[in-house]
Amino acid sequence: MVGRTLVRSACAGLFALGLGTVAGNAHAIKLQADKDIYVDIRCLLQPQFQLVDDRSLDPKFSTDFFLRRSRLILDGQVSKYVGFFFDTDMPNWGKGGKWTDVPFIVQDAVATFNIHEAFKIDAGMLIVPFVHQFRQSAANLHTLDYHSALAKYPEGSNKTWRDMGAEVRGLLFDKHFDYRLMVSNGVDSTEDDIPRFSGRLAYNVFDAEEGFFLGGTYLGKKKVLSIGGAFDIQPQAITASADSRLYAAGGGDIFLDYPVGKDRVSGQLDVMYYGARDNPAEGWGFLFDFGYAFDKIEPVIAVDYYMPDGADTFTNMMFGAHVGLNYWLLGHNANIKADLGFVKDAGRGFERAAEILTLQTQVLL
Repeated sequence: MVGRTLVRSACAGLFALGLGTVAGNAHAIKLQADKDIYVDIRCLLQPQFQLVDDRSLDPKFSTDFFLRRSRLILDGQVSKYVGFFFDTDMPNWGKGGKWTDVPFIVQDAVATFNIHEAFKIDAGMLIVPFVHQFRQSAANLHTLDYHSALAKYPEGSNKTWRDMGAEVRGLLFDKHFDYRLMVSNGVDSTEDDIPRFSGRLAYNVFDAEEGFFLGGTYLGKKKVLSIGGAFDIQPQAITASADSRLYAAGGGDIFLDYPVGKDRVSGQLDVMYYGARDNPAEGWGFLFDFGYAFDKIEPVIAVDYYMPDGADTFTNMMFGAHVGLNYWLLGHNANIKADLGFVKDAGRGFERAAEILTLQTQVLL
Protein backbone atom coordinates (compact mmCIF):
# COMPACT_ATOMS: atom_id res chain seq x y z
CA MET A 1 0.00 0.00 0.00
CA VAL A 2 1.03 3.61 -0.37
CA GLY A 3 2.77 4.62 2.84
CA ARG A 4 4.47 7.61 4.38
CA THR A 5 6.91 7.87 1.49
CA LEU A 6 3.97 8.33 -0.85
CA VAL A 7 2.46 11.05 1.35
CA ARG A 8 5.73 12.98 1.63
CA SER A 9 6.34 12.74 -2.11
CA ALA A 10 2.77 13.82 -2.84
CA CYS A 11 3.15 16.92 -0.68
CA ALA A 12 6.40 17.82 -2.42
CA GLY A 13 4.84 17.27 -5.83
CA LEU A 14 1.78 19.35 -5.01
CA PHE A 15 3.97 22.22 -3.76
CA ALA A 16 6.11 22.17 -6.89
CA LEU A 17 3.18 21.97 -9.26
CA GLY A 18 1.26 24.63 -7.37
CA LEU A 19 4.00 27.18 -8.06
CA GLY A 20 2.93 27.13 -11.70
CA THR A 21 -0.54 28.49 -10.97
CA VAL A 22 0.36 31.69 -9.14
CA ALA A 23 -0.64 34.01 -11.96
CA GLY A 24 -3.26 36.54 -12.95
CA ASN A 25 -6.12 36.06 -15.38
CA ALA A 26 -4.93 34.47 -18.62
CA HIS A 27 -6.21 35.40 -22.05
CA ALA A 28 -5.25 34.60 -25.62
CA ILE A 29 -2.94 37.02 -27.42
CA LYS A 30 -4.95 38.36 -30.36
CA LEU A 31 -3.48 39.63 -33.62
CA GLN A 32 -6.25 41.33 -35.57
CA ALA A 33 -6.13 42.76 -39.11
CA ASP A 34 -9.79 43.78 -39.13
CA LYS A 35 -13.10 42.66 -37.65
CA ASP A 36 -13.17 39.32 -39.49
CA ILE A 37 -9.44 38.56 -39.84
CA TYR A 38 -7.52 37.61 -36.70
CA VAL A 39 -5.32 35.02 -35.00
CA ASP A 40 -5.51 34.01 -31.33
CA ILE A 41 -2.20 32.69 -30.02
CA ARG A 42 -2.45 30.41 -26.99
CA CYS A 43 -0.50 27.80 -25.10
CA LEU A 44 -1.50 24.90 -22.86
CA LEU A 45 0.82 23.47 -20.22
CA GLN A 46 -0.04 20.49 -18.01
CA PRO A 47 2.88 19.51 -15.76
CA GLN A 48 2.23 16.27 -13.87
CA PHE A 49 3.70 14.50 -10.89
CA GLN A 50 2.91 10.81 -10.62
CA LEU A 51 3.39 8.19 -7.94
CA VAL A 52 2.88 4.57 -8.97
CA ASP A 53 2.68 1.49 -6.76
CA ASP A 54 2.42 -1.44 -9.19
CA ARG A 55 3.13 -4.99 -8.01
CA SER A 56 3.71 -6.19 -11.57
CA LEU A 57 6.72 -3.91 -12.05
CA ASP A 58 10.25 -3.99 -10.69
CA PRO A 59 10.70 -1.70 -8.89
CA LYS A 60 7.05 -1.60 -8.01
CA PHE A 61 7.18 1.94 -6.61
CA SER A 62 8.15 4.89 -8.81
CA THR A 63 7.86 8.68 -8.95
CA ASP A 64 7.92 10.88 -12.02
CA PHE A 65 7.71 14.55 -13.05
CA PHE A 66 6.86 15.21 -16.71
CA LEU A 67 4.88 17.43 -19.08
CA ARG A 68 1.66 15.65 -19.90
CA ARG A 69 0.85 18.23 -22.55
CA SER A 70 2.74 21.24 -23.92
CA ARG A 71 0.74 22.73 -26.76
CA LEU A 72 1.05 25.81 -28.93
CA ILE A 73 -2.34 26.81 -30.31
CA LEU A 74 -3.37 29.05 -33.20
CA ASP A 75 -7.08 29.78 -33.65
CA GLY A 76 -8.54 32.36 -35.99
CA GLN A 77 -10.28 33.47 -39.14
CA VAL A 78 -9.21 34.56 -42.61
CA SER A 79 -12.73 35.82 -43.36
CA LYS A 80 -16.15 35.87 -41.79
CA TYR A 81 -16.86 32.47 -43.32
CA VAL A 82 -13.48 30.73 -43.13
CA GLY A 83 -11.71 29.85 -39.89
CA PHE A 84 -8.93 27.56 -38.74
CA PHE A 85 -7.56 25.77 -35.67
CA PHE A 86 -4.00 24.47 -35.41
CA ASP A 87 -2.01 23.13 -32.47
CA THR A 88 1.12 21.14 -31.73
CA ASP A 89 2.14 18.95 -28.83
CA MET A 90 4.95 16.93 -27.26
CA PRO A 91 2.84 14.55 -25.15
CA ASN A 92 4.40 13.04 -22.01
CA TRP A 93 7.65 14.93 -22.52
CA GLY A 94 10.16 13.72 -19.92
CA LYS A 95 8.04 10.83 -18.67
CA GLY A 96 10.29 8.01 -17.49
CA GLY A 97 13.31 10.20 -18.23
CA LYS A 98 12.59 10.19 -21.98
CA TRP A 99 13.51 13.51 -23.55
CA THR A 100 14.91 12.74 -27.00
CA ASP A 101 12.47 10.19 -28.43
CA VAL A 102 9.25 12.09 -27.69
CA PRO A 103 7.64 13.17 -30.98
CA PHE A 104 6.79 16.78 -31.73
CA ILE A 105 3.43 16.38 -33.48
CA VAL A 106 0.73 18.37 -35.21
CA GLN A 107 -2.21 17.56 -32.96
CA ASP A 108 -5.01 19.31 -34.88
CA ALA A 109 -5.07 21.09 -38.23
CA VAL A 110 -8.61 22.15 -39.08
CA ALA A 111 -9.99 24.47 -41.74
CA THR A 112 -13.63 25.42 -41.08
CA PHE A 113 -16.14 26.87 -43.53
CA ASN A 114 -18.81 28.67 -41.49
CA ILE A 115 -21.64 28.60 -43.98
CA HIS A 116 -24.41 28.69 -41.36
CA GLU A 117 -24.82 27.55 -37.76
CA ALA A 118 -26.84 24.66 -39.21
CA PHE A 119 -24.15 23.68 -41.71
CA LYS A 120 -20.39 23.94 -41.23
CA ILE A 121 -17.64 22.04 -43.02
CA ASP A 122 -14.37 21.04 -41.33
CA ALA A 123 -11.43 19.59 -43.25
CA GLY A 124 -7.96 18.46 -42.23
CA MET A 125 -6.60 16.53 -39.25
CA LEU A 126 -9.76 16.19 -37.16
CA ILE A 127 -10.66 14.57 -33.87
CA VAL A 128 -13.12 11.78 -34.70
CA PRO A 129 -16.75 12.38 -33.67
CA PHE A 130 -17.69 9.45 -31.45
CA VAL A 131 -19.04 9.41 -27.88
CA HIS A 132 -18.94 12.69 -25.94
CA GLN A 133 -15.75 11.95 -23.94
CA PHE A 134 -13.64 11.35 -27.03
CA ARG A 135 -14.60 14.66 -28.71
CA GLN A 136 -13.72 16.84 -25.71
CA SER A 137 -10.88 19.32 -25.62
CA ALA A 138 -7.91 18.57 -23.37
CA ALA A 139 -7.99 22.22 -22.26
CA ASN A 140 -11.40 21.99 -20.55
CA LEU A 141 -11.53 18.46 -19.16
CA HIS A 142 -13.63 17.77 -16.08
CA THR A 143 -11.47 15.00 -14.64
CA LEU A 144 -7.68 15.18 -14.53
CA ASP A 145 -7.36 13.37 -17.87
CA TYR A 146 -9.37 11.43 -20.44
CA HIS A 147 -10.84 7.96 -19.94
CA SER A 148 -8.35 7.04 -22.65
CA ALA A 149 -8.15 3.30 -21.95
CA LEU A 150 -11.62 2.95 -23.48
CA ALA A 151 -10.73 4.40 -26.89
CA LYS A 152 -10.34 1.15 -28.87
CA TYR A 153 -9.97 2.50 -32.40
CA PRO A 154 -8.29 0.12 -34.88
CA GLU A 155 -4.52 0.21 -35.12
CA GLY A 156 -3.42 2.55 -37.89
CA SER A 157 -6.73 4.41 -38.02
CA ASN A 158 -5.75 7.48 -36.03
CA LYS A 159 -3.08 9.66 -34.48
CA THR A 160 -4.09 10.57 -30.91
CA TRP A 161 -7.77 10.05 -31.87
CA ARG A 162 -7.39 12.27 -34.97
CA ASP A 163 -7.83 11.20 -38.56
CA MET A 164 -7.42 12.98 -41.88
CA GLY A 165 -10.76 13.74 -43.48
CA ALA A 166 -13.75 16.07 -43.72
CA GLU A 167 -16.76 16.65 -41.50
CA VAL A 168 -20.11 18.38 -41.68
CA ARG A 169 -21.70 19.60 -38.45
CA GLY A 170 -24.36 21.98 -37.29
CA LEU A 171 -27.12 22.90 -34.89
CA LEU A 172 -30.77 22.54 -35.88
CA PHE A 173 -34.18 23.30 -34.39
CA ASP A 174 -33.22 26.25 -32.19
CA LYS A 175 -29.86 24.58 -31.44
CA HIS A 176 -31.45 21.60 -29.74
CA PHE A 177 -30.21 19.08 -32.32
CA ASP A 178 -26.45 18.67 -32.82
CA TYR A 179 -25.03 16.56 -35.65
CA ARG A 180 -21.39 15.78 -36.56
CA LEU A 181 -20.70 13.44 -39.50
CA MET A 182 -17.21 12.63 -40.78
CA VAL A 183 -15.58 10.68 -43.58
CA SER A 184 -11.86 10.00 -43.17
CA ASN A 185 -8.92 7.78 -44.16
CA GLY A 186 -9.15 5.27 -41.34
CA VAL A 187 -6.93 2.25 -41.90
CA ASP A 188 -5.21 2.23 -45.31
CA SER A 189 -6.12 -1.20 -46.66
CA THR A 190 -4.17 -3.20 -49.23
CA GLU A 191 -7.50 -4.37 -50.63
CA ASP A 192 -10.49 -2.17 -51.45
CA ASP A 193 -9.53 1.09 -49.73
CA ILE A 194 -12.95 2.09 -48.43
CA PRO A 195 -12.97 5.18 -46.16
CA ARG A 196 -14.05 5.39 -42.56
CA PHE A 197 -17.42 6.85 -41.55
CA SER A 198 -18.14 8.19 -38.08
CA GLY A 199 -20.52 10.56 -36.39
CA ARG A 200 -22.45 11.68 -33.34
CA LEU A 201 -26.05 12.88 -33.14
CA ALA A 202 -27.22 14.56 -29.94
CA TYR A 203 -30.18 16.34 -28.40
CA ASN A 204 -29.47 19.38 -26.22
CA VAL A 205 -32.13 19.85 -23.58
CA PHE A 206 -30.85 23.29 -22.55
CA ASP A 207 -27.82 25.15 -23.95
CA ALA A 208 -25.97 23.88 -27.00
CA GLU A 209 -22.32 22.88 -27.22
CA GLU A 210 -21.45 25.07 -30.18
CA GLY A 211 -17.72 24.64 -30.65
CA PHE A 212 -15.72 22.21 -32.74
CA PHE A 213 -14.67 20.50 -29.50
CA LEU A 214 -17.14 19.42 -26.86
CA GLY A 215 -16.64 20.51 -23.26
CA GLY A 216 -15.66 18.54 -20.19
CA THR A 217 -17.12 21.26 -17.98
CA TYR A 218 -18.29 24.79 -18.69
CA LEU A 219 -17.69 25.90 -15.08
CA GLY A 220 -21.26 27.07 -14.59
CA LYS A 221 -21.29 29.35 -17.65
CA LYS A 222 -23.73 27.07 -19.47
CA LYS A 223 -26.65 24.82 -18.59
CA VAL A 224 -25.99 21.65 -20.56
CA LEU A 225 -27.80 18.34 -20.64
CA SER A 226 -27.13 16.40 -23.83
CA ILE A 227 -28.13 12.90 -24.90
CA GLY A 228 -26.17 11.47 -27.80
CA GLY A 229 -25.62 8.44 -29.99
CA ALA A 230 -22.51 7.70 -32.06
CA PHE A 231 -21.09 5.31 -34.64
CA ASP A 232 -17.70 4.52 -36.19
CA ILE A 233 -17.36 2.05 -39.08
CA GLN A 234 -14.89 0.98 -41.78
CA PRO A 235 -14.74 -2.15 -43.94
CA GLN A 236 -11.33 -3.80 -44.39
CA ALA A 237 -9.96 -2.12 -41.24
CA ILE A 238 -9.12 -5.15 -39.11
CA THR A 239 -5.78 -6.88 -39.66
CA ALA A 240 -6.83 -10.52 -39.67
CA SER A 241 -6.59 -13.61 -41.82
CA ALA A 242 -10.32 -14.23 -41.48
CA ASP A 243 -12.78 -13.40 -44.23
CA SER A 244 -14.46 -10.55 -42.37
CA ARG A 245 -12.31 -7.47 -41.61
CA LEU A 246 -15.14 -5.09 -40.80
CA TYR A 247 -14.65 -2.66 -37.94
CA ALA A 248 -17.86 -1.25 -36.46
CA ALA A 249 -18.46 0.56 -33.18
CA GLY A 250 -21.46 2.24 -31.62
CA GLY A 251 -22.08 4.17 -28.44
CA GLY A 252 -24.31 6.45 -26.44
CA ASP A 253 -23.72 9.19 -23.90
CA ILE A 254 -25.37 11.49 -21.39
CA PHE A 255 -23.54 14.67 -20.43
CA LEU A 256 -24.55 17.08 -17.64
CA ASP A 257 -23.00 20.39 -16.61
CA TYR A 258 -25.40 22.53 -14.60
CA PRO A 259 -24.89 25.50 -12.24
CA VAL A 260 -26.48 25.45 -8.78
CA GLY A 261 -25.98 28.99 -7.48
CA LYS A 262 -22.20 29.41 -7.08
CA ASP A 263 -21.89 25.64 -7.11
CA ARG A 264 -22.10 23.23 -10.04
CA VAL A 265 -22.85 19.62 -10.80
CA SER A 266 -20.95 17.96 -13.65
CA GLY A 267 -20.71 14.45 -15.03
CA GLN A 268 -21.19 12.05 -17.88
CA LEU A 269 -21.99 8.46 -18.70
CA ASP A 270 -20.69 6.92 -21.94
CA VAL A 271 -21.29 3.36 -23.14
CA MET A 272 -19.69 1.90 -26.26
CA TYR A 273 -19.43 -1.39 -28.12
CA TYR A 274 -16.54 -2.27 -30.41
CA GLY A 275 -17.02 -4.97 -33.07
CA ALA A 276 -17.24 -6.77 -35.37
CA ARG A 277 -16.48 -10.50 -35.39
CA ASP A 278 -12.73 -10.41 -36.09
CA ASN A 279 -11.89 -7.26 -34.15
CA PRO A 280 -9.28 -8.14 -31.47
CA ALA A 281 -10.66 -5.29 -29.35
CA GLU A 282 -14.27 -6.48 -29.59
CA GLY A 283 -16.13 -5.78 -26.38
CA TRP A 284 -18.12 -3.38 -24.23
CA GLY A 285 -16.78 -0.20 -22.64
CA PHE A 286 -18.28 1.95 -19.93
CA LEU A 287 -17.09 5.24 -18.42
CA PHE A 288 -18.55 7.47 -15.76
CA ASP A 289 -17.47 10.57 -13.92
CA PHE A 290 -19.30 12.87 -11.55
CA GLY A 291 -18.41 15.89 -9.45
CA TYR A 292 -20.04 18.56 -7.35
CA ALA A 293 -18.17 21.86 -7.27
CA PHE A 294 -18.43 23.94 -4.11
CA ASP A 295 -17.46 27.21 -5.78
CA LYS A 296 -13.80 26.49 -6.76
CA ILE A 297 -13.38 23.16 -4.93
CA GLU A 298 -14.74 20.04 -6.61
CA PRO A 299 -14.55 16.43 -5.39
CA VAL A 300 -14.74 14.01 -8.34
CA ILE A 301 -15.26 10.29 -8.80
CA ALA A 302 -14.72 8.29 -12.00
CA VAL A 303 -14.99 4.69 -13.22
CA ASP A 304 -13.61 2.90 -16.31
CA TYR A 305 -14.73 -0.58 -17.28
CA TYR A 306 -14.01 -2.69 -20.34
CA MET A 307 -15.25 -6.23 -20.93
CA PRO A 308 -13.57 -7.93 -23.91
CA ASP A 309 -15.65 -10.36 -25.92
CA GLY A 310 -15.50 -13.77 -24.25
CA ALA A 311 -14.36 -12.48 -20.85
CA ASP A 312 -16.04 -14.74 -18.31
CA THR A 313 -14.38 -13.58 -15.09
CA PHE A 314 -13.59 -10.22 -13.52
CA THR A 315 -9.89 -11.00 -13.91
CA ASN A 316 -10.29 -10.86 -17.70
CA MET A 317 -11.84 -7.38 -17.59
CA MET A 318 -10.22 -3.94 -17.34
CA PHE A 319 -11.36 -1.82 -14.42
CA GLY A 320 -10.36 1.53 -12.98
CA ALA A 321 -11.78 3.46 -10.03
CA HIS A 322 -10.72 7.05 -9.31
CA VAL A 323 -11.32 9.65 -6.64
CA GLY A 324 -10.10 13.17 -7.26
CA LEU A 325 -10.14 16.77 -6.18
CA ASN A 326 -10.15 19.78 -8.51
CA TYR A 327 -9.23 23.33 -7.47
CA TRP A 328 -10.45 25.74 -10.15
CA LEU A 329 -8.16 28.64 -9.22
CA LEU A 330 -8.83 30.57 -12.42
CA GLY A 331 -11.13 28.10 -14.11
CA HIS A 332 -9.53 26.46 -17.12
CA ASN A 333 -6.82 29.13 -17.24
CA ALA A 334 -5.21 27.90 -14.03
CA ASN A 335 -6.17 24.91 -11.93
CA ILE A 336 -4.77 22.09 -9.81
CA LYS A 337 -6.14 18.55 -9.93
CA ALA A 338 -5.39 15.45 -7.89
CA ASP A 339 -6.44 11.91 -8.81
CA LEU A 340 -5.98 8.64 -6.93
CA GLY A 341 -6.66 5.68 -9.17
CA PHE A 342 -6.91 1.94 -8.59
CA VAL A 343 -6.42 0.43 -12.02
CA LYS A 344 -6.26 -3.19 -13.12
CA ASP A 345 -5.62 -4.32 -16.66
CA ALA A 346 -7.37 -7.29 -18.22
CA GLY A 347 -5.68 -10.46 -17.01
CA ARG A 348 -5.05 -9.18 -13.49
CA GLY A 349 -6.97 -9.82 -10.32
CA PHE A 350 -8.00 -6.81 -8.29
CA GLU A 351 -5.40 -7.72 -5.66
CA ARG A 352 -2.79 -6.80 -8.32
CA ALA A 353 -4.31 -3.44 -9.21
CA ALA A 354 -1.90 -0.54 -9.57
CA GLU A 355 -2.31 2.43 -7.26
CA ILE A 356 -1.56 5.67 -9.08
CA LEU A 357 -1.57 9.12 -7.52
CA THR A 358 -1.41 11.93 -10.08
CA LEU A 359 -1.08 15.64 -9.40
CA GLN A 360 -1.45 18.10 -12.24
CA THR A 361 -1.47 21.83 -12.67
CA GLN A 362 -2.84 23.43 -15.82
CA VAL A 363 -1.97 26.82 -17.24
CA LEU A 364 -3.87 27.95 -20.33
CA LEU A 365 -3.08 31.26 -21.99
